[in-house]
Amino acid sequence: MHIDVNSAFLSWQATYNLQHGETLDLREIPSAVGGNQLDRRGIVLAKSTPAKKFGIQTGEGIWQAKQKCPHLVVVPPNYELYMMCSSALYELISEYSPKIQRFSIDEMFIDFTGMERHFGESFEAAHMIKDRVKKELGFTVNIGIGHNKLLAKVAGDLKKPDMVHTLLTKEEIEKKMWPLPVEDLFMVGRASKKKLDLMNIKTIGDLANSDVKLLQGKLKSHGFLIWQYANGID
Repeated sequence: MHIDVNSAFLSWQATYNLQHGETLDLREIPSAVGGNQLDRRGIVLAKSTPAKKFGIQTGEGIWQAKQKCPHLVVVPPNYELYMMCSSALYELISEYSPKIQRFSIDEMFIDFTGMERHFGESFEAAHMIKDRVKKELGFTVNIGIGHNKLLAKVAGDLKKPDMVHTLLTKEEIEKKMWPLPVEDLFMVGRASKKKLDLMNIKTIGDLANSDVKLLQGKLKSHGFLIWQYANGID
């Protein structure tokens, strides 16, 4: 399973505020976590779903975001809070498997192999985990389930927030993953995308069904790597 906190920094700040008496939920208004509003070097680290509707993007300057949405609420980052929330999530997740890998402050992988006898099948258990996180910790997560970490991560990104998705069969890979834009695949960056565009490879499915020798000729060993990923091989 891949467990990913939805809009982590903003969600954690919103949850903290609500638990300390605030009535306004930052997740329900145009808001962002970022540098000081008076500091033009400050950037958007996280944004709410309503803020996304104004075209606000992670990584852009706060001053740019305020031009798009003058009434944007900006709160400063609180890394101590984020570490506390990440640790609380880790503790909850550790009840479901002894094998956990932190991928980032707001993402974790767990090996659920053999845990079915304790918690039921993976899809059922994932919903149990997701609902517990929401009820006990106050924020939401997406959970992706796959036969390897790659597929679990892709599954978790399919649709957000607060959802569980699977990529467990060849049919699911072809139906759910292959239609996605090729740049949605892990390890396909801007440079790779440009080369793939020139080869008329637009989707993950196009990549999966490409001639691997041609890919290696154009992108060397990286071509073979992303061809494997497109076929669900980690």
